[in-house]
Amino acid sequence: MARIKSAWEIALEKTKDITIDEEKYKAETLEKEGMALAGAFLNDVEQSPETLQAKLSKYSDEEYKIVRTGLIKTIFSNIVLPSDNSYQLRFERTTILSSLADPTGQAESMMAKIGAFFEQFLAAREEFGKQMEEQMRQALEQNPERANASQYAKLVEQNLKRMEDQYNDALENSKEGLREIFGC
Repeated sequence: MARIKSAWEIALEKTKDITIDEEKYKAETLEKEGMALAGAFLNDVEQSPETLQAKLSKYSDEEYKIVRTGLIKTIFSNIVLPSDNSYQLRFERTTILSSLADPTGQAESMMAKIGAFFEQFLAAREEFGKQMEEQMRQALEQNPERANASQYAKLVEQNLKRMEDQYNDALENSKEGLREIFGC
């Protein structure tokens, strides 16, 4: 009669030839550490850039290159069109991160341009909203029976989406410039 193997024994037999790529594992771990350090910095307004720099300086040059990749990924994930002015503090912290990831100062300059772009976007969106309200008011005054609020809302939504798409395209161009600065 054949011996019945436990699930544990079967699992061990199937995994005996599996090996771990130590270098890849270490690189993934370091990149995640970079992302975690960046995220903690962005979320903790009390943490100074010097504190983060001290944490980063504990890595060897080779390790720092990989940790920096995590920093850069976090920077890019935080560069999105703002919905209102509450983005400013986080954007300032993201700009500080970019200067830590690129000591040449080029990234900080590009981030300043992106910040101005965000202000332009918010102003354009606000102006667009005012124009749409005025158009709807005029339509109601001219012919109250024919003014259709749901149709107006769809029109506003479509035009706002089109405007945001245009701004997102321009933002992607700026991000591409930042990628070149970071060497990604």
